Amino acid sequence: MKKNLLISAFLFTLIQLNAQSLQSDNFNSYTVGNVGTDIGGATAGQGGFYTDFASGSNSDGQIVNVDVSHGKSLQMTGSATAVGTRYIWKDGLNTAWAARTAGNNIIKITVSLYTGSVTAGAASGRALIYDSTYGKFLTGVGYNYATQKIIGLGYYTISGSTGNYSFSLGSNTYPANTWVTVSCTFDKATGIVSWTTPEGTFNPAATATPAGSGTDPFEFDLISAVATGNTVAHITSFDDYSVIATNAAALGTKEANLIEENNISLYPSPAADFITIKSKLPIIKAEIFDFTGKRLNSPVEDHKVNVTDLKPGVYIMNVQTKEGISTQKFIKK
Repeated sequence: MKKNLLISAFLFTLIQLNAQSLQSDNFNSYTVGNVGTDIGGATAGQGGFYTDFASGSNSDGQIVNVDVSHGKSLQMTGSATAVGTRYIWKDGLNTAWAARTAGNNIIKITVSLYTGSVTAGAASGRALIYDSTYGKFLTGVGYNYATQKIIGLGYYTISGSTGNYSFSLGSNTYPANTWVTVSCTFDKATGIVSWTTPEGTFNPAATATPAGSGTDPFEFDLISAVATGNTVAHITSFDDYSVIATNAAALGTKEANLIEENNISLYPSPAADFITIKSKLPIIKAEIFDFTGKRLNSPVEDHKVNVTDLKPGVYIMNVQTKEGISTQKFIKK
């Protein structure tokens, strides 16, 4: 046993030595108050953070003191409706990833999530890695307010359908006003995603096929996501996050449970003229918003949306089916 522990300690140390920091922050050097200056995502605020708060206000992203032990943290106030998912990010992850040490083909997020005071409503706080099209959740982890459980996010093929899926991780629930440290990984070579919670390390079931192999990480976002039926403006806090490139990931010993939902995706992205909406269910309505929250004309015909008249940039599309509304990002070139 002692020999095995020594070997494990050696391997852990070796992994840490090979790991390469891409982004990180503990927010302690920031000024208490608004983190951003522009809810449209065009101008950076404190620490180089950008904010996209469609239908929100600049005060929805704050540097706060949640408690003494954590010092300053980043806090997001979410939408009190089923639309208006909000994003905070820094530019430059793609550049740091491209300059990583050869062989460090696994990207890993570690973050502390604060569950907040409200454990109801249809929403989640998330830490997520996008690809350059914003169409793939390469890896992500978060907290579901309705179930009080940790969730994992990844890009997989399941039952012949490829897209972004959510997974429930373990049986533990985390009550209001609790800090939880979680992590997740994405292996560019294999597309395999793993998630680690206080219960252990999880992977999707063997019937789920990784679909993101060969894709480079592009952007790391902290997100307050809302879904159909939400009526609560959740407060999500994040602290002590790091994004690293490494050559090894923890081996999953537990199976993540798929959260059944209508899997919606958009392609192509970037798009020049039309965006196709992939959905198992008939589409009732699709609405496009710019980064200021302004709704734009977006006629839908046969699962296609005409984006010809849009200016180049990043947009948000809300797609409504009988199961609710899904929020997606896309790029107009």
